[in-house]
Amino acid sequence: MTKIRSALWALLGTVLLALGAIPAARVPIIGDDFHAFFESYAIVDGNAGSAFAYGWNQGLLAGHFNPVGQAIGAVYHFGAFAVSSSLGISPQYYDVFFGSGLMWLTVAGAALTLTWGLRHAGAVGQVSYWRNFALLAAVVASTLQLHPWSNDPVTSFGPAGWGSAAIGFALLGMSLRSTVPGRTSVADFFLVGALAVVAVLYYEMLVGMIAGTAAVYVGVVVRARLRRNTADLRRGLLLGVVGVVLPAVIFVGGRFLAIPSTESNYTGTTLSVGSAAAATWWTAIVGALPGGGWRYLSEMAGSVELALKPVALALLLCLAVGLLVVAWMRAPRLWVPWTRAALIPVAGVVATWALTTATHTTTQKYIDEIKVPGQVYLYYVVGVVCAAILISWAIIALAPRAPSFAGPVALLLVGAFLMIQMPLNWRLATVSADAFALNRTLAGVVVTDEASEDERCAALAAWVTRPWPDYYREAVVGDAQEDFERVFGEPFCTDPVVLEQAATPAVVG
Repeated sequence: MTKIRSALWALLGTVLLALGAIPAARVPIIGDDFHAFFESYAIVDGNAGSAFAYGWNQGLLAGHFNPVGQAIGAVYHFGAFAVSSSLGISPQYYDVFFGSGLMWLTVAGAALTLTWGLRHAGAVGQVSYWRNFALLAAVVASTLQLHPWSNDPVTSFGPAGWGSAAIGFALLGMSLRSTVPGRTSVADFFLVGALAVVAVLYYEMLVGMIAGTAAVYVGVVVRARLRRNTADLRRGLLLGVVGVVLPAVIFVGGRFLAIPSTESNYTGTTLSVGSAAAATWWTAIVGALPGGGWRYLSEMAGSVELALKPVALALLLCLAVGLLVVAWMRAPRLWVPWTRAALIPVAGVVATWALTTATHTTTQKYIDEIKVPGQVYLYYVVGVVCAAILISWAIIALAPRAPSFAGPVALLLVGAFLMIQMPLNWRLATVSADAFALNRTLAGVVVTDEASEDERCAALAAWVTRPWPDYYREAVVGDAQEDFERVFGEPFCTDPVVLEQAATPAVVG
């Protein structure tokens, strides 16, 4: 019976996440992802092993030191073209499938953090992982925002955004699991150390999430010292060494070995601190809160209509949240006492949110780009999930103490919130889908030989009329031609008029 309940909680959480992800699924492949979709297959001559090696080497360039993340990213984009062309399907199916999977893994990692955080806090009753997963899924699905005019990790950069967050929250959860009072497992040291090393080799943003685990270890050491518990004190110190110090040494050493950022025009890893960085950090924190970007996003989106589809989606999400509430009320009671024991997990989550956000908002590139809440970068997916963990914690702690009318009132408030958030997200997705419809068309005809050459040339001719940067246009056009001919054995487009048009920069304005 316990396994059946767990499966039902997992299913409910998955359905909630799927509903919340529907607006983002309408957005075509855009930006760097669109470029990489063509490039990652062409540059390695259709060889997956070479794609991994290429990505690994790229991770040592331009002031980076993230060979694991770059290698996985290269294979991911290679797979987008390889799978789509072999099945003859739109690459958007691939992108949505794996992007949604990475979001699911992120919430699963966050549920690990919430579950072991509650156990740290001395929760009384059955602390169910999958029950917590469903609650977190509801909060994330309800509060997730789209950001078409930014480097939005909700609709793009899947391996870097959701992928990094999944690793980071799993690591934070493991740090809490390994430091629960009385735990003695030696395997924890190997698991924490291995995942922390992978994290710093995956993406720079994870340095902030590792710093979040440092807050856990510091709290554990202080607690053990106050209790004069030598075993827990020693364990906390050793976990700090393998989970924080070791990856820090590898990260710093790797940055020295990698090509320095001064030899590159990439400013995304060039630090800049001061009042501007602090203002950008605060803007980013606010933007990750529920509704934090509404003002900017609403102004940019224009009129948001309560059309049938977004309203129906909001109602379905409300229904799923209501089902969660009913199931929660019928589940065994969980009581979270108000004690200092909660400070360690809460501090870990807050530090993770604050320091991960700082990894980007203290760089000149994002100080220049992020001016108001609603303009974001990859840190957003960490921030929105950290906020969801804290909200979920508050719900779990307050639910047994709340009066009987609190549940219906809360559901009404959630419904009102969703009637704003879902139509806004739908409108933002429509804006992106319309703006990048030509991406969808071009990507669709490159992965199949069912379209005629005239149709392929028409798609290419339409796409190059947009004012793309020269390097971007040239790379996409050249790689599309090369990819198609390699897979299908014939030229993608031979029309000299179209090819001349593709070689000529579009006139802006």
